[in-house]
Amino acid sequence: MKLKAQLAELILMTGVALALVACSGGGSVLGSVGSALKTTFSGSAVDAAIANAQITITSVAPLNDTGATTIGTFMANASGVFTSSVTLPAGDVPVFGNAVDPHNSAVVLSSYLGQSSALSAASGVLTSANLPDLDITPVTTAALAVYFEVNGQSYTSLTPATYATNLQNFNSDILAIAAAIKAVGDNLCTPSITVSSTTNLAASIAFASNLSGGNSTTLATAATILGGNCATVLASLPQRISADPVFSPGLYVGDVIDAGVSCVVSGVPAVTPGTSGTAAGTYTLESVVAESGWSTTAASAVTPNPASIFTDTTVAVDSSGIISSTDGLVSGTMVGNLITLTVTDGTQQYSLRGKVGVVQTTLVSGGTAYSIQGGGTNTSSGVLTNFTAVLASAGTSPVWNGNTAPTTTICPSGDFPVRLDAYGSGIGGGGVSECILPNANGWSMSASTQSVASIGDHNNSSTPPGLSAPTWSEVSTDAPFILSAANASFTGNGTASTGTMYYVMGSASVVFANTTGNNLLGMNGNSLTRLTESVVSTATTAGGSSLPGIMGNIGNQNRSFH
Repeated sequence: MKLKAQLAELILMTGVALALVACSGGGSVLGSVGSALKTTFSGSAVDAAIANAQITITSVAPLNDTGATTIGTFMANASGVFTSSVTLPAGDVPVFGNAVDPHNSAVVLSSYLGQSSALSAASGVLTSANLPDLDITPVTTAALAVYFEVNGQSYTSLTPATYATNLQNFNSDILAIAAAIKAVGDNLCTPSITVSSTTNLAASIAFASNLSGGNSTTLATAATILGGNCATVLASLPQRISADPVFSPGLYVGDVIDAGVSCVVSGVPAVTPGTSGTAAGTYTLESVVAESGWSTTAASAVTPNPASIFTDTTVAVDSSGIISSTDGLVSGTMVGNLITLTVTDGTQQYSLRGKVGVVQTTLVSGGTAYSIQGGGTNTSSGVLTNFTAVLASAGTSPVWNGNTAPTTTICPSGDFPVRLDAYGSGIGGGGVSECILPNANGWSMSASTQSVASIGDHNNSSTPPGLSAPTWSEVSTDAPFILSAANASFTGNGTASTGTMYYVMGSASVVFANTTGNNLLGMNGNSLTRLTESVVSTATTAGGSSLPGIMGNIGNQNRSFH
């Protein structure tokens, strides 16, 4: 693909890795910043350089929003390299990165970078390699649009903690809006409207949607607003985004920029580590590996390998964040709550990137369990792959009925209401509303009385999606944190398909595996998936700080997901 043709993807697929470099010998992240710190922003995009990309750093609100104050504007040169200086405001003020395609002014995206006080005082190298929310992507833009709408159309209360809660409460809604942004920016469909800017599009969808969790209309709203032939694209595009290693980490939990981490670049994993070079910090990894069928290189959908259960009882995390296993099947790094893994599953090897969060203590017994959610690729085929897992310390077991269900009128007493949003080429798009009754070893599922708006399915059938009432049980004694439901029936594309469903404790999605592939069901509207960040924020207010020498390069990540 020639560069000119790629310009529509600029910023949509760009990781503007705005990074702070100020590791002062292992001191606290948050300290006195009364005098200017010699701190440098640096970063690069993944693929071909894009000339003249416009980057703007704002405080209070994103670019073009009410209250936004520009504190730095710079432009990439012909090689995609930029250099500038920025002075962050004093106090605890939210800071945003914004990017505009100079060749297509409708492509405008924003990202929440953190609070000015913590950014000024950060002790470490913070890049998209360890803090993925520093990227400016459709996901970050969608997340801000949802946050703005559900918080009284204001960013006044925006903090890393409230941003992380926003990601967990509205994961599927964010995915749906991100898909709409990408569909327009990549010319993947022909809408019936003219999009003035992708940020306005995101705001319009969030405003018109019912962002109430259980019966959200976001996917249907996005299809209605875009019109044209965009509904078909929106049916499966969220699964491709969630399986991509660049974008998927930005969907889960939050970052630890404000969280008292000393010298993030040196490791400081979110889980309890062992001593470097010892077997301490050993965990069992239980995971579901589900290839999406969409490749970063193929011109059309490919046949994915069947979803598989991968376990390893010998995974160790040392104090510098190095991950290893004595059998050699798992390796990687953990910096803060970002995890990068290489997993060898039989004859297949996967390169993965995701986020780590702590599973609720009420749902575990005998130790601690961490949830891992993210995406990656099969290193041989390039197929995008969803990855969900639990990293459990020795002696830890699940307690599936450890939470108390809320009182609702749409589910029986003791049941949790959930919404499952369907993404995948085999089952199309739309949502189903279900009730989950946990027991000691799994779940019983039944249909809720609540209706969910649907965009129809992949083939635009008039038959809305539907799901049978499967019974879930633990996969095995070796993988008790994974539930499966055999012979589950999902109605999509106008016909019912039978397959096996998988759920990993703490994750925000369900895998429905059938003969057509491994389809994704986004799981929202319940307290069963709630996670906590591994490090508690200890941010304090501080004085202003000059940040000279902003440098890096910006380019197109060429993530066209044919």
